[in-house]
Amino acid sequence: MHIQIKEQGDIVIFQIEGEIDLYNSPGLRQQLTSRINKGSKKILVDFSNVKYIDSSGLATLIEGLQKMNRQKGRMMLCCLNQSIMDIFEVARLDDVFNIYNTAEEALDDMAK
Repeated sequence: MHIQIKEQGDIVIFQIEGEIDLYNSPGLRQQLTSRINKGSKKILVDFSNVKYIDSSGLATLIEGLQKMNRQKGRMMLCCLNQSIMDIFEVARLDDVFNIYNTAEEALDDMAK
């Protein structure tokens, strides 16, 4: 897994490439926690190049969302492929996360 972090105004964009699994999710957790602890209030996780996510990856995202909620921030996801979206739907996480088809849609909503 490779994580590229970009900033667009006050929005932090995590562009992830590869798999978010048991071996890689601790790195993502550390990066998310670091940004949240530094005061980031808007985080977008871009799944454009994510091939797979397992339960530890889901747990990492849920933990990040909970931290953002405690900080009165917003965390959104975008560009999930159908197999990953299916996992979110089965786990009923599609009702928990704000999920967008494109980064542009998410960024537009966050800018409000």
